[in-house]
Amino acid sequence: MDEAVTSATGTTSFRFRPVGPGRFFVAAFLSLWLCGWLAGEVFALWALWRILGALLTGGEGPLPVALFLLVWLSFWTLGGAAALRELLRALWSEDRLTVAADGEVERQVQRGPFRRRRALSGREIRRFQVRGAGAWGGPLVAELSGRSLEITRLGSLRERQEAAEQLNRRLGLRPVAEDPAEDPGQAQSRIPAVPALPVGWQESTPSFGSPLLVPDQALRRQQRRVMGLVNLVLWGLLALLLRGGPAGPGFWALGIPLALLALAGGWGQLWLAFGRLEWRLEPRVLVLQRRFGQRLRTLGEARALELVERVDSDGDRSYRLQALRPPDPPLRVDDHATDPTPLRHLGAWLAQRAHVPFDDRVPSEEQRRQQRRDEMERLRQQLVGSGRLGRWAARQLERAEAAGAEAAQRRPDT
Repeated sequence: MDEAVTSATGTTSFRFRPVGPGRFFVAAFLSLWLCGWLAGEVFALWALWRILGALLTGGEGPLPVALFLLVWLSFWTLGGAAALRELLRALWSEDRLTVAADGEVERQVQRGPFRRRRALSGREIRRFQVRGAGAWGGPLVAELSGRSLEITRLGSLRERQEAAEQLNRRLGLRPVAEDPAEDPGQAQSRIPAVPALPVGWQESTPSFGSPLLVPDQALRRQQRRVMGLVNLVLWGLLALLLRGGPAGPGFWALGIPLALLALAGGWGQLWLAFGRLEWRLEPRVLVLQRRFGQRLRTLGEARALELVERVDSDGDRSYRLQALRPPDPPLRVDDHATDPTPLRHLGAWLAQRAHVPFDDRVPSEEQRRQQRRDEMERLRQQLVGSGRLGRWAARQLERAEAAGAEAAQRRPDT
């Protein structure tokens, strides 16, 4: 990060650029890969053009090959775009954050010659912080009301941390450790649950009846457009296949799966247009209902909420907000693959609007450390009881723990 620059008008700018020699190795590998990608892209486009030309003019041609090339090209193009973006990020990129004198924030992202800007209101920003731990750390993020916005991954970890501190001071925001709503043992990991609707949800208030929590209609319109393009491709391919007739090559082998996909895509389009799952907010009751056109069906009622963490076999964590209705299984409200903060805000909003209890069961960092200490202690006890070799391994484990604790105590002084 370049030094924070404050102009005569009171505007402060933070600029982040790629650092470290490792990015040049990444760029060299991606450059070689993109050369092969370009050759494959050109050849596949040429082959697909020849095959589609033969099919449209003479009605003959290897239709299975055309279908395969179309699907393959879609994924191959997306992969090339992602690789090009990473190449630009490694060699020619810049993230800039500008804070105006009135507290308004503007974020500018540059990847090669491409730039985009986004304005943020300083009133909706709760704090800036660096997510993650370790030598490289995580991105600099802005905690908003109900969601987190990634600002940058560029620059060094120290530069991102310094920028977070200066931004918090510049806007008068509280860092996580100083938030009075937090328990001291959890201040380093848990964002307070502010009642706010995250992205993807909106409240609908009917003329009569209780308010509803429904999916964001703007987002649903975007999903309908994407699904419409998918259906256009599927039904177009099905029409080409039917044009060749049952005697065409691969008619039954490709026709049946393609017809099933087209029917599934059509049903998805109808559901996005006329159907939705929604929550009706009654006093001390959350009611899940399915709406399709004018038809409405109640799926379940719940009187409490909880936010849980789920860990898969690889150790990856995901989060779920669910509504409790014992003794029946919980009702899913929403999921998030990496961050519990949006679900925490949504749970607090639902609890406030429907007057139901909300239990946040995601462990804090202090609780995680205590769990690791308990696991290490159980392992040590098992080693001690396993014999002479186990007792020797337990002593080595104790020495390693003591050395790690001593290094952690010295780290703040350095």
